Amino acid sequence: MLIVRRVVLPCLLVVAVVTVVAGFIGGREGVLGALLGGVLVIVFLGSSPGLLDPLAKKNPMASLPIALGFFTIKAVAAIVVLSVLLDPDGIGANLDRQAVAAAMIVTAVAWIALHVTTVRRSRTPIYDLE
Repeated sequence: MLIVRRVVLPCLLVVAVVTVVAGFIGGREGVLGALLGGVLVIVFLGSSPGLLDPLAKKNPMASLPIALGFFTIKAVAAIVVLSVLLDPDGIGANLDRQAVAAAMIVTAVAWIALHVTTVRRSRTPIYDLE
């Protein structure tokens, strides 16, 4: 819940700001592209804590293999989703690619900064010295 309150909600605000800016610059296509890019980043990065945190608490020994497998699945899914959505003959014809890229970059940087700050402030022990 802490990740949702301190990371996801501010990232949604970042997506809203980027969407407004993209709307002024690129019109309707800019708005659609910025929304799509920002939401993709939030779903991609937000799915890891949502799935891996409960699994790590239940079985810590299996958390690393599960995380690696989940990352591989997410990477393949991201390639497929971006290939389909940015196809110039399909859905991508209605999206501004620069707005998609800008929203993805800005949202990812905001997510990383907020997530690092949240984890650092939570003072959760990451490893055991014994």
